[in-house]
Amino acid sequence: MTSAESQRGLTLIETLVAMAILSLVVTAILGLIGQSARFMSTSEDRVIAGVLVDNLMVETMAGAAPLERGEAESEIEFAGANWIARQTVNEIGVDGLVRVDLAVRRADSAQVLAAATTLKRERDR
Repeated sequence: MTSAESQRGLTLIETLVAMAILSLVVTAILGLIGQSARFMSTSEDRVIAGVLVDNLMVETMAGAAPLERGEAESEIEFAGANWIARQTVNEIGVDGLVRVDLAVRRADSAQVLAAATTLKRERDR
């Protein structure tokens, strides 16, 4: 064996293949990081929407005045963002009892992030 054969290194093609594999791995990792960031943002929105829908339901249940029947939407600023809350109040066929549905979404999206339904007993209208 000559000294030139014992000092053999990587060829140019082997180096290019190794760099291509490395770039594929790095690209996949960066994609996962981006997807994780989007998931965290969506999860945060769902938690905030859940808190908001709970707050609105407590306000609805605590009110003494009879609720307006039908559907109503309102825009609310909460936790640094604008939200749309849709409240639907319907008779259920039992005197003094109504069904209340609340749904909350971001103002810039049509996707409902949180919803709640309850029954409320009202005094005579």
